Amino acid sequence: MRPAGLPPSLPERRLLERYLDLLYAESNHVNLTRVARSDAWARHIEESLDLVSCRNWAPSERVLDLGSGGGLPGIPLAIAAPQLSVGLIERDLAKATFLLHCLGQLGLIGVRVFARDARELARSQGFERADVLVSRAALPALDLLQIARRLLRPGGEGMVHVGPAVSLTEGLMERAESGGLGDLRVDPVGHSRLLRFVRLPAD
Repeated sequence: MRPAGLPPSLPERRLLERYLDLLYAESNHVNLTRVARSDAWARHIEESLDLVSCRNWAPSERVLDLGSGGGLPGIPLAIAAPQLSVGLIERDLAKATFLLHCLGQLGLIGVRVFARDARELARSQGFERADVLVSRAALPALDLLQIARRLLRPGGEGMVHVGPAVSLTEGLMERAESGGLGDLRVDPVGHSRLLRFVRLPAD
């Protein structure tokens, strides 16, 4: 894995730039991003790669990107950390189709796309819960915490990109507690604000 704080290598940067080209080309047909192309590296790539530096990743950890949309933050994370097992959850069929095309173009053969609702996926036979759940504000924080327990193994971590309006309100703390989640906090990491939590062991 690329060490924390180290800029992407030249091969990584080429893949990341190619990913952005694919993302913005398809955005002419499918609503994948509202960020201006001139801001794409900072907003999409640097913020996604903030995830690399904020924990000690182990090889082969299972990561799920909830509501992946155009592949953020899951695809940049998979490029920077190819040892991880990354799954992209996206129920919108047009977006899921783009993700499959994108993975093929980038040669990311180890990344999977789950074109279904996350709750349905969590109930499916053979579903393996994640070691780490990531998301880029795909759902309001309250809703995301409600589903996180179903997607994470006991002891698994959640790291969710959130905007400045998200804070540790009483309602958010209560939702986390009722959902079996602990250690809820908002951390500034690099260019990002991350809502972080851990799934507690079952009683």
